[in-house]
Amino acid sequence: MEHAVVNPDELGARLPSLEGEGLQLRWLIGRDLPALESIFSDRDVVRYMATEPLDTRAASECYLQSIREGFLEGSLYQWGIERAGQIVGTCTLAAIDRDNRCAEIGFALGRQHWGRGLVLRAVPAVIDFAFGRLKLHRLGADVDPRNSASIRVLEKLGFQREGLRRECYFHLGEIQDALLFGLLQRDWCRP
Repeated sequence: MEHAVVNPDELGARLPSLEGEGLQLRWLIGRDLPALESIFSDRDVVRYMATEPLDTRAASECYLQSIREGFLEGSLYQWGIERAGQIVGTCTLAAIDRDNRCAEIGFALGRQHWGRGLVLRAVPAVIDFAFGRLKLHRLGADVDPRNSASIRVLEKLGFQREGLRRECYFHLGEIQDALLFGLLQRDWCRP
């Protein structure tokens, strides 16, 4: 799909910033490339994601460009989680299906920020946006069963386990299962 050339800063003005508890969720821009590279080059961060490690500046630039293209197509919203002026992770709505009023949710956090409850403070703002502004009915997520931290986050936010897809991914040299989770708008109760 071809798009008119758009200034990334102008494009970012169309993605609303969101507020988490003590966090800002905002549009990712060029100056965030070092932070994205730091987060997504870490094999432990991407181990359970369908994302290859971003091991070069060119890979990071392509990743940022794919975020912009997904936004233009209406299939992806990805925010940077900003804390104390620094991007420490991302929250994402992907595979947005407006006809069926559903999307997939995802999140990533730099390893040095793990265990501080930042994702639990950021993700509710994205859920509110999805069910409020986008008028979605359902959010889904799939998580490697070994990713206990992400499973805890989803369960604390009210997502229900819906099934297991066995050996459905081959990522970073290993076959991975996926636990399926879902949250319906009527079941959403902000923690």
